[in-house]
Amino acid sequence: MKPNFPIPEPKLVWEHFFDLVAVPRPSKNEGPAVDFVENWARKLGFHSVRDAVNNIVVHVPATVSNPSPPVILQCHVDIVSVTAEGNPEGADASLGKIPLVRGDYDPAQSKKLIPNPSGDWINSPFTTLGADNGIGVTMMMAFAERPIRRVPLELLFTVDEEAGMTGAIGLDPKKLGLTGTRLINIDTEDDDEITVGSCGGRDIVISWTGDWTSSIEGETFRLTVDGIKGGHSGVEINQGRGNANRMLARLLHAVAQTCPIQILEWTGGSRRNAIPDKSTVLLSTPSGNQDAVRSIIAKCKENYDRLYAGRDSSVQIRFATATSAHAKALTVGSTLTLLRMVQSIPTGICEMTPELPVLVESSCNMAIIETVEGGSIKVICSVRGTTAESMSDVSDSILAISELAGAGIKISDSYPGWKPHLDSELLHAAIEQYEKLFGTKPRVHAIHAGLECGLLVEKLPGLHAISIGPNIKGNHAVGERVQISSVAKSYRYIEAILESL
Repeated sequence: MKPNFPIPEPKLVWEHFFDLVAVPRPSKNEGPAVDFVENWARKLGFHSVRDAVNNIVVHVPATVSNPSPPVILQCHVDIVSVTAEGNPEGADASLGKIPLVRGDYDPAQSKKLIPNPSGDWINSPFTTLGADNGIGVTMMMAFAERPIRRVPLELLFTVDEEAGMTGAIGLDPKKLGLTGTRLINIDTEDDDEITVGSCGGRDIVISWTGDWTSSIEGETFRLTVDGIKGGHSGVEINQGRGNANRMLARLLHAVAQTCPIQILEWTGGSRRNAIPDKSTVLLSTPSGNQDAVRSIIAKCKENYDRLYAGRDSSVQIRFATATSAHAKALTVGSTLTLLRMVQSIPTGICEMTPELPVLVESSCNMAIIETVEGGSIKVICSVRGTTAESMSDVSDSILAISELAGAGIKISDSYPGWKPHLDSELLHAAIEQYEKLFGTKPRVHAIHAGLECGLLVEKLPGLHAISIGPNIKGNHAVGERVQISSVAKSYRYIEAILESL
């Protein structure tokens, strides 16, 4: 997709990025993006190979004699594809229809930019942008096209990082011909940081049936909570932002204390690793209760505005009559059981790391609630923890709550944490080059988010890894933006690291 503003520097990175933006690549459907990389490699004469799960490695030789051992550069090609409903431009991130805007950040409306052809940010106001991790993908492509390469590169493009890391889980190093022992992952979203460790994670799917009845009392309404910032359920879980699913459950329980309600349908959240920014329920209540319900909604709105003032968007609550084709609803008693179960599930920070109080030790994102055809409710939670023990602690709480409510659970998509190697040559080189280039020390840290490095280190014994990258804000949500000057900075930085190696 060619923009209507000047192409920034480094031009080759951005030219590839604008082409990649138009390629459909939602998690689990990244085939077109892998083809995009393969076709690019073929045109330049580079050897590429895929493994059984569709990861691809492009082998880029050095241009000098007696080069040092190869370095692995790594990114994932998939994106979290979120699109705002009713957008005026027909945008659809899952189809690669991502309108681009260049401009300046507007703190009054975090999901949109003030248009400016020479501004320092690029975003899509109606969808996720895909800079996570697309800008890393195209930086890798640009590094491969440098006329002088003093070190061979093994460019590793993985699939499905955002929805379970199944690409890294199924990685076949032998098939892909990976031989490097030093890896630079370009998936950190702050350009003054070097990430050297990350948490592990797992998905927990709760399946709850309850009692359904064809006897639906009174009038049908649609109740929606939205206007929430949302964001990354790992990196931004410590920002104190609201979880739309939990907020709606609290609101519904308050309503249920005044008048009986029956839930017909519940749809909340869209991605397991995104804090849900919208949740909607279709409910029925006996006639004559509208005024009482609206009064409770107004009080909850005041409470939410106070609770989230300064750390979230303005919470919006909509309540309106609705029609329904549903022939069944949960009984009043089962509705209350569901609400209590949802309210009891740990949400947000569960524990902080004792040795490093600024780092989250464990968390749970109640990411998705959905009504399943045939009469059941599914709740999907993403649990993260720096250790297996901390993840198990949260998981056991969810299991206990689910069993008390009569629900079953399934644990899937587990991935390990990544233990730092603080004495590695690669890390020392990265710190030294940052200080030389920018005259200050980088922040070396671990994060409460899942990075593929944990799985890659496990798959490639002896591998030392770091993760760096440009400033990306609001990833996994509508309005995701990337900073142009930061891309140039990160490109120059990685180039210096490669030269030093």
